[in-house]
Amino acid sequence: MPQLMINIPVQQVATIINSMNEGEMETLLLLLSEEGKELVKRSEDFKNKKVKYLSRDEVFDV
Repeated sequence: MPQLMINIPVQQVATIINSMNEGEMETLLLLLSEEGKELVKRSEDFKNKKVKYLSRDEVFDV
């Protein structure tokens, strides 16, 4: 995954985080964890058509 370096004051980062709702904070936590790295890799695999998502019928074998 490409990396980008930017300079943002800590106060601005804190303000952004404080304004997040619960769902956005959970997403941020996932992205910053090892689990998040795996999810990003899986998402990229899907976008690059290396894998495909299963349909609801395939998952539940209905």
